[in-house]
Amino acid sequence: MARQIQTDTLIRSTRRSSHKRRARTPALIFFTTLALCVAVGTILIAREAEYRAARSEYTAIQAILDTTVTSTDTLPTPTVFPNEEIAATAPIINPTPKPFYSARVAQLQKDNRDTVAWLNIPDTIIQYPIVQGTDNTYYMTHTFKKKRNASGAIFLDCWNSPAFTDFNTVIYGHNMKDGSMFNSLREYRHQGFFDEHPYVEITLLNTKLLYRVFAAYTSQGKESEDFRGQGLDTETQRSAFIKTVRRRSTSVSSFTTVSRHDRLLTLVTCTGSSQQWFWVVHAVLMEEM
Repeated sequence: MARQIQTDTLIRSTRRSSHKRRARTPALIFFTTLALCVAVGTILIAREAEYRAARSEYTAIQAILDTTVTSTDTLPTPTVFPNEEIAATAPIINPTPKPFYSARVAQLQKDNRDTVAWLNIPDTIIQYPIVQGTDNTYYMTHTFKKKRNASGAIFLDCWNSPAFTDFNTVIYGHNMKDGSMFNSLREYRHQGFFDEHPYVEITLLNTKLLYRVFAAYTSQGKESEDFRGQGLDTETQRSAFIKTVRRRSTSVSSFTTVSRHDRLLTLVTCTGSSQQWFWVVHAVLMEEM
């Protein structure tokens, strides 16, 4: 009997403890959820602050360049005023034009010696300095001014020549939710945007390159879906690469001629989805100034 009473007491005690746990469970869930929300909110606020800082940095760079660098990148040719007494008989000699020189890129190189060029896609917000690091990771998390920031910078593949002389030159940038950096690249999947923004301008210190977009698509980034085109030395390999990227570009049509002898430019950003996919835009060099 005593054992039964002891057992009954234990059962009642256990039930009371279980009841207390049940009573505490909603409160525990509430406070845990609250703490999680606060933590997530703090992370989001900090991330948004990073985005604002990056936007401010690149806006300031653009503003400084607009006010301190002349509207033309080419150095002006000095005007020659012949003596009035011999002007009627002396032949007019046109001075030799000075070579191309970008005051914009020169200024950017003073600010960051990793600068290789200035990128501009006319009539879009994609107007940024291009930098090149010793690897392809540093500028994913650092801005042009080398400040740690999730927005990163627009950067040239570390394996490419900074002179843009390779068969395929690759440039990377983040797909930012605020519309900055390479977010606009995804619009090239629409034929209208593709047709209205066909050109990409690359300005180096002593050269200006004009490319025309000819393909755009999404890629899983697998080895079988190579979009970097590195190490393609033979004409056969280059022809196959061009045919492949054209075949992937199913959402848009382009009649731009591209051959194995051309130099290509490839712009790459992530899609922003949970899967590691990429937006890829290919362009071909049309003119070098």
